[in-house]
Amino acid sequence: MYPGLVRLILVEDNAQLASTLAQGLGEDGYEVEIVDTAAKAIARGLRRDLDLMVLDLGLPDKDGIEVLKELRAARIQVPILVLTARDAVESRVAALDHGADDYVVKPFAFAELVARIAALSRRAGGPRWVATTDVPLAMRDDLTVESGTKTAALSPREYALLNCLLRRRGEVVTRAEILREAFGYDFDPGTNVIDVHLTHLRKKLTGFPVTIETVRGAGIRLVVAGSAT
Repeated sequence: MYPGLVRLILVEDNAQLASTLAQGLGEDGYEVEIVDTAAKAIARGLRRDLDLMVLDLGLPDKDGIEVLKELRAARIQVPILVLTARDAVESRVAALDHGADDYVVKPFAFAELVARIAALSRRAGGPRWVATTDVPLAMRDDLTVESGTKTAALSPREYALLNCLLRRRGEVVTRAEILREAFGYDFDPGTNVIDVHLTHLRKKLTGFPVTIETVRGAGIRLVVAGSAT
């Protein structure tokens, strides 16, 4: 599959692994640039001309979590996929908590990495607008959502998740549908990535005229204030 010219930065200090991944991704149609330190990753991310970042957490100068923190604090919303050898649930959740859109645990199959990158690329390149004529909510192209005087900046994953739920407001959307429609997966990645992003989205939408409900055993539903469920 050739996704078109997707500019991808690979942040990895293992030169052999970085070269192998860059070659494989290049053959799949990605334009890959390699950097090997957190400082270079932050500087490159701040240029705001990337389509996607693949970020190793074990960097020589700073932990990759610091890269996530600094880029998200600067409102850099490029999709970031984390590579980590830390397989504890707490470590994976920490990456998502600090702004990662997805993660792959080392060692990994190259085919899985390609599938995750393709899914992120599809979501990042998809429409960033949804008709909301009957909802007092506006979703902007810069990944912000507004209602009255309230504004919230969302990550690409949070934006895609809200877009999916808003389009089907009032309906119960299954997790499989969310994975497919908002995350771009045609398979279950076997993670709690939906729950972590839901937690962040609910916090950011505090005070907005919408509520995101979990319907046990069925899925997720977005309800607009004042509407019938």
